[in-house]
Amino acid sequence: AAPFLSSMTPLHRALRPFERPQYRVLIAALTASLLGAGIWSVAMVWQVMALGGGPTQLSAVAAAGSVGLLAAVLLGGAVADRVPQRRILLAVELTKALTVGAGGALALAGLLQVGHLVVIALVIGLADAFFYPAYTALLPSVLPPDQLLAANGLEGVLRPLLQQALGPGIAGVVIGIASPEVGLLVVAGSQLLAAFG
Repeated sequence: AAPFLSSMTPLHRALRPFERPQYRVLIAALTASLLGAGIWSVAMVWQVMALGGGPTQLSAVAAAGSVGLLAAVLLGGAVADRVPQRRILLAVELTKALTVGAGGALALAGLLQVGHLVVIALVIGLADAFFYPAYTALLPSVLPPDQLLAANGLEGVLRPLLQQALGPGIAGVVIGIASPEVGLLVVAGSQLLAAFG
């Protein structure tokens, strides 16, 4: 085994986790989830502005997401140790999809208010507090120990790429062509992909 490992290129070692079908499903779900988070970060800002909100309202929505994450992160870790992690990931992504999708539907109907966005952001924060502990706990059951470093490295690349570059870029295109409301529906769609993709 040692000569084989030493003969592999760094790129081959980095891509070895993809040889496992379970990991491919898991990383696809993570990709869709991170992409949705990146789209949300821009769509939410434009939606607040479309509702006539300013810096105070925008800060309230952003703070709600952080409050939700901080409030539940310890509970999320405890639940990840006791409940099947796949079930947690499915529940989290469905919750986010339904919540953001409801917000998009309210927006298209002209009924959305900034208070709704605060609640949506809070739910997303709470959901993320369960997502990341469950993902971290599930990974070692999907990959052997010698591939965990490569998987963690890939996640480290995907997170900024999707949340800070590709997701916001897609949001800009969608909002520019359509509207912030449609942007919210795209976020909901990405979370559904994360749940069932």
